[in-house]
Amino acid sequence: MKLVGHVSGGELLRGLDAVKEVISLGIGVELQLTAEVLETLTLKEFGAIKREVGNLPVTVHAPFMDLNPGASDPYVLEATRRRFAEALAAATVLEAQVVVFHTGYHPKKVDPIFDSWFKRAVETFSEIAAAYPGRIALENVFDPTPSVLAKLLLELPENVGVCLDTGHVNLFSTVPLKEWLSFGGRLFEFHVHDNDGLSDLHAPLGEGTFPFKEFIGEVKSFRHDYIFNLENKSPRAVARALENLRRLEGV
Repeated sequence: MKLVGHVSGGELLRGLDAVKEVISLGIGVELQLTAEVLETLTLKEFGAIKREVGNLPVTVHAPFMDLNPGASDPYVLEATRRRFAEALAAATVLEAQVVVFHTGYHPKKVDPIFDSWFKRAVETFSEIAAAYPGRIALENVFDPTPSVLAKLLLELPENVGVCLDTGHVNLFSTVPLKEWLSFGGRLFEFHVHDNDGLSDLHAPLGEGTFPFKEFIGEVKSFRHDYIFNLENKSPRAVARALENLRRLEGV
């Protein structure tokens, strides 16, 4: 297991203070590349971030607001793919070990047009997988079950896997936790945060209702390489999450 801590797009736009604070904990960073970040920072500046982080792991969260990799509107689909390509360019400079993408799946919006949406989403993520030498991870958001992610993985190459978000499982899942962990070696990353089952609070693990003792017990048996991203709202919350994780896991 490799550990990284979340650095928001807003923090990146203010400079390197949040990056420095997270890496001072002895862990790497996951950088949230919003559209504004990609519009503002140059590849040279991403290079400076990489130098600051050094040999600690870096992962990237690609932009997702207003985007849909399976969009039926050609303009939206084109904009999505362009933003994703920009994120991959930054991820290449950052030498990101994993790049996380939202699938754009929402049951109420997508299910009525699922087949056509799915075809376009597969095309989008196939292009991404071919363009990036590292790992690509598709994140559960509104998914009630792992079924859509499982269908996508069947159509995509081996460098595409899953980023399992514990907070989203706690909010939207209708199936037991074990079903979400059934992806085995294609679970590339975990977004680790907690909530009350009602709102996406991004609280430090162990400070909400997600069953982290069960979760840690299951994940400890994994033998493949994966990343834990402590996806909290500030470096201070990341530090608290790291303390909670160490108490749970004994690391």
